[in-house]
Amino acid sequence: MQGATVCVTHGGAAPQVKRAAGKRLAVAEWAKSFGAPAEDADPSQTVLDEIRWSAGHVAWLRERVQETEPEALVWGVDSEVDKGSGEFKGVDVTKAAKASMWVQLYGQERDRLTRMCEVAHRMGIAARQVELAERVGSLMADLLRGVLGDLALTEEQQVAASEAVPRHLRLIGGALAGAA
Repeated sequence: MQGATVCVTHGGAAPQVKRAAGKRLAVAEWAKSFGAPAEDADPSQTVLDEIRWSAGHVAWLRERVQETEPEALVWGVDSEVDKGSGEFKGVDVTKAAKASMWVQLYGQERDRLTRMCEVAHRMGIAARQVELAERVGSLMADLLRGVLGDLALTEEQQVAASEAVPRHLRLIGGALAGAA
């Protein structure tokens, strides 16, 4: 039997064995679906990844909310009771004014996104990203100054380089901003 540690002949048909086998299969499926824990997860990167995931979830849920009829967002079925027997057979439907499940999920995910952004702020992630960008910029400037100095350019070439370098740096900066 799948998930069981014993065969049917040796007790595998017992309800408790079936439950345990089901639990083992569910755990295995969960591990396959959600993955194993990361060995060396960087906390900053993990928070940024969660922010990106949550932002994607918020965008998707916003679309679901926008697709829903306005009245259905705040008014709908609260409960249904199927009375299959008795004097008054049928389904009793109770409607109430309350937020739809899409609105509730959207709000919960927005709250999660806000909390993760607060965590990132407390961790100083944005400040570290700015520091890193400044260091990379400084290193790039040093590299370019060194390379241009080693080339012993003529005055005309130095003028051309002073125009070309900033133009190409802006292109790189634009590409990096688009990737973020």
